[in-house]
Amino acid sequence: MKGLKMTIAKHTINTILDTLGENDFVNVIAYTDYVRYVEPCFKGKLVQADLDNREHFKLFVEELHVKGEAKVKKAMKESFRILADVTNGQGSLCNQAIMLITDGAMEDFQSVFEEFNWPDKKVRVFTYLIGRDMTFSENVKWIACNNKGYYTHISTLADVQENVMEYLHVLSRPMVINHDHDIIWTEAYMDSVTLRNTHSLLLMTSVAMPVFSKKKETLSHGILLGVVGTDIPLLEVMKLAPRYKLGAHGYAFLITNNGYILAHPDLRPLYSDGKKLKPKPNYNSVDLSEAEWEDTEDSLRTAMVKGKTGTLTLDVRAAVDKGVSVFASAIFYVKNVKLLEILLLGESYKS
Repeated sequence: MKGLKMTIAKHTINTILDTLGENDFVNVIAYTDYVRYVEPCFKGKLVQADLDNREHFKLFVEELHVKGEAKVKKAMKESFRILADVTNGQGSLCNQAIMLITDGAMEDFQSVFEEFNWPDKKVRVFTYLIGRDMTFSENVKWIACNNKGYYTHISTLADVQENVMEYLHVLSRPMVINHDHDIIWTEAYMDSVTLRNTHSLLLMTSVAMPVFSKKKETLSHGILLGVVGTDIPLLEVMKLAPRYKLGAHGYAFLITNNGYILAHPDLRPLYSDGKKLKPKPNYNSVDLSEAEWEDTEDSLRTAMVKGKTGTLTLDVRAAVDKGVSVFASAIFYVKNVKLLEILLLGESYKS
């Protein structure tokens, strides 16, 4: 796999990574006559596909080069082993998939699938044949068709985006047929918004849900028509917090179901670059534990991530009157609003 083939393969990997989010877990394996994790620190595990990790993988993918002869069978075995560990309680039991990106498969894979995936076929295998050569297309197609996956031939860079997206339609079919879906809220991101005739750079979130085909003749096919969504400034969401309940020194904040801050008084996502404001690196992957230091045992964070309701009391250090620090008793009320957690904090100062 040299030249244009390697360029297409790298672009395919990066495009797949871009379809993932904080609720997904991923790893990337390079294979020749032996198996090599592109990031050795992530050996033998799946890591959260947040923005930091996705960009980290892309840097290592860019450094991949041709070496030796590709032995796909070893890579497949290693992939199945990782997913087997996930099903043993180390991760979420959702869709499991292996994306095989290759320019040809000459080996006999049946023994691998008999050992790791048949007859239940819990892991879907999607195959991407890279380049114009179709000599081994039947082998690559056989892998996908016998493991509830999808076969795609990518011959040019222009084919990558459209063909990668096909796997999403396949994974969504059971959800479409059962009409079982969630409303999804994204992580925070910076965007330019026009408010009151002025352009401002604000923290935003997007809310989205799938659109299904409900025609009787296609109902059993599980056709996903698309996604509908809208962008929402987090300032507007924060207005839902009842200010009268917070008190003079109280505040509200938002986190995602992964514990990342959407909005918080101590989150400062921008910095000044001359006259321009620019977002800081990794501003949207700041964990709640980095802002609420007093939650040393993560009791507050854990309660919010799990969607619990009720009250928690913590001793916190607060700055009042010319920056003098005092200890205060903080009462936290946790309210679960779908996938967004709003926390209301009211402080009662000790004499």
